[in-house]
Amino acid sequence: MSKFERLLEAGSTELPDCRCTAEMNLMAIVPGPGGDTDIRIFRCPHCGHELRLTAWRCDPPSSIFVE
Repeated sequence: MSKFERLLEAGSTELPDCRCTAEMNLMAIVPGPGGDTDIRIFRCPHCGHELRLTAWRCDPPSSIFVE
């Protein structure tokens, strides 16, 4: 499955449960378009179902502007 099914918050370490109820394994983290997100790819060790979740990056700001 290649479409996004859910959006995770920044810093989330949540592992999703598969539709077969098994806990899925994190297989890869791919930078998303635009640079503000990562795409986390999970795969179920029992049935092989793949899930792609978009997660916001939690990079600290590079600079702070004060007026």
